[in-house]
Amino acid sequence: MFSEPGVLHALLLILVVSALYALRKRLPGTLLGRSRDQLESPQARRRRRQLIALECTELLLAGVFFLVGGAKLVGRHDMIELFRSIGFGQWLRYVTGAFEVAGAAFMVIPLASGASAVALGIIMISATLIELFILRRPPIAAMACLSAHTYVAWGRLRHRQVNAEAITRQNVEAVPAAASAVEPVPADAPPLVDDHLALHEGMNVAAVGESTGGVEGSGD
Repeated sequence: MFSEPGVLHALLLILVVSALYALRKRLPGTLLGRSRDQLESPQARRRRRQLIALECTELLLAGVFFLVGGAKLVGRHDMIELFRSIGFGQWLRYVTGAFEVAGAAFMVIPLASGASAVALGIIMISATLIELFILRRPPIAAMACLSAHTYVAWGRLRHRQVNAEAITRQNVEAVPAAASAVEPVPADAPPLVDDHLALHEGMNVAAVGESTGGVEGSGD
């Protein structure tokens, strides 16, 4: 993270998050910028507020990692000194910055934000261990980001499970409705016979009767 975040960093973060918000509204699968249904139930209203809070957290994380990953890639002085202190070489700075920028880009997409939160969470676990055992300082920023990534990953997984249960419930309710639409046949109802078949059998019976009558007449 930035060694000395200030007002300029905060303003830049607000600008980036605002741009990401404008982009997020145009993507499928988001509730940002969508009109609210006036007839929705209290449960649906509560779930909608939870999803909006989740999406705002995703946009904030995306903005933070765009700035932090971009600072690593462009080679800010504090980032160069940070990775020099780690002692693994500057190649780790480029790799970490690329992963952070890519993760931030996927975090903006609603359908990919859960997987992006997991990937960035793994990076934050590594950053926490590095700050604890190599840099010997409290990993406050890394732990804060890790907590936010855990919240996003858990929220997206729970949202997916709720959607799957709702779809299953709708399918189960549709099956009895389709079955009740078919009229039951009474037990004492006469069997249905094809009209053409009945006419054909009647003609055969009449022909047999005539031939029998003709034989009896010749015998007399």
